[in-house]
Amino acid sequence: MKSREGSGRDSYHHGDLRRALVERGLALLAREGPAGFSLRALAQELGVSHAAPYRHFASRKELLSAIVAESRERFTEALRASIAGPGEAGDKIYLLGEAYVRFYLENPAILYLFSFLPGQLAAEGETLGEIFLRDKTRGEDESFGLLRSTVAGLVEGFPELSERDVLLGYWAKAHGLATLLVSMPDYFGDEDLRAGISRVIRQAF
Repeated sequence: MKSREGSGRDSYHHGDLRRALVERGLALLAREGPAGFSLRALAQELGVSHAAPYRHFASRKELLSAIVAESRERFTEALRASIAGPGEAGDKIYLLGEAYVRFYLENPAILYLFSFLPGQLAAEGETLGEIFLRDKTRGEDESFGLLRSTVAGLVEGFPELSERDVLLGYWAKAHGLATLLVSMPDYFGDEDLRAGISRVIRQAF
């Protein structure tokens, strides 16, 4: 465990504590839920003084905002990278879907952060849920924009559906598959996980 900040031994270098607060804060949220999430609890986990986190974040809400923003950027970058290379438009939606599922399998705490935490906060009457909403002054969330623009490769295969319907169906399948596999990581048994994800993502149902 890190010694208390400023004690001269194993103390955090400048900037390290901020990163540690974001990373461990995400893990703490997934483990304890919003009730157990506080700057004081994180300070205790990290072995620093209770005042130390306030040098980087003025409040619990500010730290949570940073966790959400940095997690969203990691997610968006994974999606962006999956379709960055050359390839047929129709194939890119599958690559995007596979990347979507794999990201959440590798980062289950972020799945919790985006899928379950907003509802928990709202149910408990917290006002922090507002930070999960898209900032309309900055336009469409990039990760959703990537999904929306890429799904165009599927639309012509479903003439009876609108583009919005196809988007919702594909998004629901990718997100549902990610959620189920996080809960049941051994679902595909001895089969290669990547191959199983690819096979399901590429089916029409």
